[in-house]
Amino acid sequence: MSQPNQFSHLPPATFGFITVVEVPSLGHCGGLLIVSNIGRPIEFHFTTPVSSNRAEEIMYGKTYPGFLYGDKIGAALVDKAKQLPTVLVTDCPDILPVCELIDAPLLLALEPEGSADKPNNGQPFDGRGLKHFEVHGETVYCLNASADELDAIEHHASQFRKQLPFEEPFERIRQAIFEANQVLRSA
Repeated sequence: MSQPNQFSHLPPATFGFITVVEVPSLGHCGGLLIVSNIGRPIEFHFTTPVSSNRAEEIMYGKTYPGFLYGDKIGAALVDKAKQLPTVLVTDCPDILPVCELIDAPLLLALEPEGSADKPNNGQPFDGRGLKHFEVHGETVYCLNASADELDAIEHHASQFRKQLPFEEPFERIRQAIFEANQVLRSA
């Protein structure tokens, strides 16, 4: 008879996948897909395209991408959610400032080196000093979590990754944003 693990008493986790996509000639669109622990959709929200603002770029300087992605787009998406997920996951380092607006742990799951998409505006991500763990061979960085919560978050992330790679929900978001903008353009 198998022994229950230390996490068997925890309710199933929900995961919120949040990212920002640049839509040529329109601007930046954000998407938030909240899924069950096996990847089934619970909620989906996206923003209309947000154009860069030159005055804000000047005022915010190097912190502008974090302001645009985290404060403007990420905050709007989190505000729309009816249910805050157990864990929020992003593939975009520039959206990390959203962690100041939420109580849930935020995971940064970057695509493996050499992928076509360049997160963080093409800059390499420096995760020194951040809590992190390995999930199926990938390093996942964690913000907004205490040391006590980290083991449970790692467990939930590992269980989810047995069902789906983290990249898959992000691809759903990108496709939905692309589809919505195609409809807007043709209207």
